[in-house]
Amino acid sequence: MADAHRSPRDFKGYARLEAINILLVPGTALWFGWPKTLAEAAILSTAIIATAGFLAIGTLYWRGLAARLRTSEAASMSAALRTADRCERPLVVVTTLASVMVMVGVLAFGWTGAIIAAAALTALAWLEYVNYYHWQLQHFDRMADTRRLFTTRRFRRAHMARHLARYRTSQSAISTPASTSSA
Repeated sequence: MADAHRSPRDFKGYARLEAINILLVPGTALWFGWPKTLAEAAILSTAIIATAGFLAIGTLYWRGLAARLRTSEAASMSAALRTADRCERPLVVVTTLASVMVMVGVLAFGWTGAIIAAAALTALAWLEYVNYYHWQLQHFDRMADTRRLFTTRRFRRAHMARHLARYRTSQSAISTPASTSSA
C-alpha cells in the first residue's frame, strides 16, 4: 500500500495533534482576542467553527488511516472519508462566510483583537482546507517531504485528497448501476 512507508504510530500522532488543536487553536485565539461586542463574537465564532471543522476532519482522517494500517480494517477509514466528503462543501461555505464576516468586521470595528484572531483562524481554515482536500502544504515534519519539495519545486497532492478521490470514484461506481437500473 502507498501509505505503508510510515508506521501507524506516526498517523496516530497526527490524529492526536489535530484533536488537541481543535481546542488549543481557538482557545489561543480567544485568549488574545476576546470579543468585546456581540458582533465580534459572531465573527470570531464563525472563524472558530470553520477552523475546528477542518481540524476535526483531519483528526478523523489520520485516525482512520492509522487504524487501517494497524489492523487492515477499513471501516474507520471509510467513515472518515465519508465524513470528509459530506463536510467539504458545508465547511467551505462556513469558511467563505467567515472571510466575508472578517472583512465586514475590519470595516466596522477596525483591527481589534477579536477581528485579528478571526482573520488568523479564517486563514488557517483555508490552509487546512487546501492541505487536506488539495495539496500537501506541510513539508517540515519529514525530511523526505522537504527534499522532494525543493527538488521538484511543487506541492504534491494531499494524502486525504488522493484517498478521497478513490473513495468518490468507488461511491459513484456503486451508485451508477442502481440509478441506471431504476430508470
